[in-house]
Amino acid sequence: MASIGPPPTEPPPVKPLEEPPAPPPADVCPTCGAGHEPDQEYCLECGNRLPRTTIIRRELWSRDSPAWLWAALAALFLVALAGTVLALVLTNNDKNKSGTKVVSASTTTTPVGGTVLTDISTSTLPSTLTINPTDTTSTAIIPTLPTTINTPTTTTAPTTTSQTPVGLIRWPDHNGWTIVLQSDPKNQGRTKPDNAAQRALDAGLQQVGILDSTNYSSLNRGYYVVFTGVYGSQSEASSQLNKARSAGFPLAYTRYVAR
Repeated sequence: MASIGPPPTEPPPVKPLEEPPAPPPADVCPTCGAGHEPDQEYCLECGNRLPRTTIIRRELWSRDSPAWLWAALAALFLVALAGTVLALVLTNNDKNKSGTKVVSASTTTTPVGGTVLTDISTSTLPSTLTINPTDTTSTAIIPTLPTTINTPTTTTAPTTTSQTPVGLIRWPDHNGWTIVLQSDPKNQGRTKPDNAAQRALDAGLQQVGILDSTNYSSLNRGYYVVFTGVYGSQSEASSQLNKARSAGFPLAYTRYVAR
C-alpha cells in the first residue's frame, strides 16, 4: 500500500495594498489636523505656519484684488507723463520753426578805467531790450556799468629800524667789573640791544654801552652785551645792582670783563 504524504502547504494569503492617506483638506492643518480659516496664517492648536502661499498668490493676482487697480493707475500715470513731454517737445519745435530769434549779448571785461560788462542772457536783460522777430538787424540796448571801480587800499605797517643810541661808551682797555643789563645773540641783529641801551639811558643809568662778546675772553662768544658802569671790584658793581634792576632790568647781574 502506498504511503500518503503530508498535505501540500498553502501559500500565505496576499495582503491587499494599502491606499495612501488622503491629503488633509485645505482648511485643515497638515500637522495636527485642526481646522482653520481660509485667510489664517498660523495654526491655533500647534502653532505651525499654514501653507497659504498659493492661496495668497491667487488672491493677490485675482481680478478683484487691489493690486491690479494700483498697477492700472501707475500705467495711466506713465502714459499721461509721456504725452505731456511729447507735447512740450513738439511745441518747442514749432516755435523754433516759426522764425523767433533769441538775442544774446556777451562782452569781455576791459581793464580798470573802461566799461566793465559781464555776460548777459536774455532772461536778465532790462525792459529796454528790443527784439524784432521779423528784422535780422535787431539790437539790444544794454546799460553801461560805471567806469569807476573802487579798489581796496592796503596799508603797510611801519618798519622799525635800528639806530645806535647817542651817548654810549666804549669799554676801556683794562679789565674790570660791570653790570650786564641784557644779552642778545648777534645773528638777531642790533635792534634789541640798541633799544635796551636807549631805555637804560632814558632811565638815567650811567656809563651805558654795548660789547661784542667775541672780543672778550671772559664772555660767551656770539652775543651783544648791554652793560652799565665800569668798576674796579665786584663789590662796587654789586652796590649799583639794585639801581639797574629798578630802571627796568630785573634780570641784571654783575660780570667780570677781560680781554
